[in-house]
Amino acid sequence: MDRQNPNTEKHVPTEAEIARLEAEAAAALQRGEAIPRRDAPDDAPVQPAPKPEDPPARPDFVPYVDDVPRPASAATDEEDDDDDDYIPSEMEKRIAAMTPRQWQLWQILGGGAIGIAIVVCLFGFGPDLATYGLIMAALMAIILPRYLERAWRCKLNTARLAMIITMVIGLIVMFIVTGMRNGFSFKA
Repeated sequence: MDRQNPNTEKHVPTEAEIARLEAEAAAALQRGEAIPRRDAPDDAPVQPAPKPEDPPARPDFVPYVDDVPRPASAATDEEDDDDDDYIPSEMEKRIAAMTPRQWQLWQILGGGAIGIAIVVCLFGFGPDLATYGLIMAALMAIILPRYLERAWRCKLNTARLAMIITMVIGLIVMFIVTGMRNGFSFKA
């Protein structure tokens, strides 16, 4: 038969209570005393305190891992570069020195150039190398803008838009040129 009483709820300690109890236990261990037990039943035997002539139970005990000081040798061996100040690259300095209008103009020119290069890759490689042209076009359209955004730490939305517009215009021009070659007869 189940003897548990559903009305008595077991107390769940909060983070602050746990931290306080751990700190008390650590202090007691450092003083060489027994760990105070608050949740022990009244008839449970209490741990005897060690004799004063005994060394403390664990003098190097620290309640939290984050509180443990790093050894001096480990701190010099593996220094984190993440804590250093960020030094911008030459291109980032040039971009920061531009006015917003100049930066927008350069984005439009760069996006247009990449768009033309993509159209050339799609149609200029010929039938034997068409697969490689398609792969290069995809890499230039997808990976190059992402790489440049991360390297220069600035958004290239205007450049992407200029690239897409240039690609659409280039595809329309190639459609017209191909149609004029075949007399707009697409059965061949």
